[in-house]
Amino acid sequence: MPRRNRLVHNISAIAIIISAIIGGCASQHVNAVPFLPPTYFNAIEVNPQELINAYYYAGLPGYIDIREPEARYNNKIFVFKDVLVDEWLVRMLDKGVIWLDLIKCGLINRGDMLNFDIGDRIDVVGINLGPDDPNNTGLTFKDCYVLPAGVVKLPAGDDGVAVVPAY
Repeated sequence: MPRRNRLVHNISAIAIIISAIIGGCASQHVNAVPFLPPTYFNAIEVNPQELINAYYYAGLPGYIDIREPEARYNNKIFVFKDVLVDEWLVRMLDKGVIWLDLIKCGLINRGDMLNFDIGDRIDVVGINLGPDDPNNTGLTFKDCYVLPAGVVKLPAGDDGVAVVPAY
């Protein structure tokens, strides 16, 4: 084979190998951390069931006065840490919603959730809107972000200074 043809053949082989490597890397999940608004770094850490209980089970047996928890918790930013991704959580992902127990979280970007598989662990941070239906014991959140569990320190701390990760 002439030298020029060998060179073209070798370059073609290298291009095929590089394409295969890039293609293989592109098909794997990349759990990039999305941008978070600075106010989210002072989120209140809570367990989903504890927040639901604060709304629906804080009063006397048989009597629920939802006004007090609404005043305390509505429109606040909360973070749920180390949440297991399971079938219940993603059952309405096609509508841009995930479920944490009985908390419906409207996602800022549904595509961020596609980086995770069943069995993964995530942190979820969003704005609590409170109950959307007084006849159901559930809460609604808006503007929710999903993050790989433990990647970002939320809440940022008591000093009120948020440490924003470099991107």
